[in-house]
Amino acid sequence: MIEDIPFELLKTARKPGKWSIHENACHLSQAEHMINGRFTKFVEFENPAFEPYLPGSTVEENLLSLDLHDELAHFKQLRADTVDLLKMYDPSIWSRKANHPQYSKYDARILARHTLMHDHFHMYRIEELWLTKDEFLLA
Repeated sequence: MIEDIPFELLKTARKPGKWSIHENACHLSQAEHMINGRFTKFVEFENPAFEPYLPGSTVEENLLSLDLHDELAHFKQLRADTVDLLKMYDPSIWSRKANHPQYSKYDARILARHTLMHDHFHMYRIEELWLTKDEFLLA
């Protein structure tokens, strides 16, 4: 998808205070480090504990300074590593409960679902920033 987007649009801030296409794409890579680490903790610990991951609050992300090509390559490799890790999960790991202060319930299934929804959210935002005319662009 990124390859189809004109270069001059990648870092354009179309809405004040909202991320550009470049920032959304780089964030996916940066977040994948955290996601892979969480899935790894489910293997390493019987009852893992997690901290919130909130860009701009609990974690700093200077996304505009990152190289988009490198970040996409890192994302591809990290996601492949994550998928390989999940292929090794057995039912006991999938059913492990975790502690996460943001959520009333948290386990590896919820993390997997959150990962897919997170990907979709940012990929939708990228497409929206790319194709939507200004007068139809939502906040």
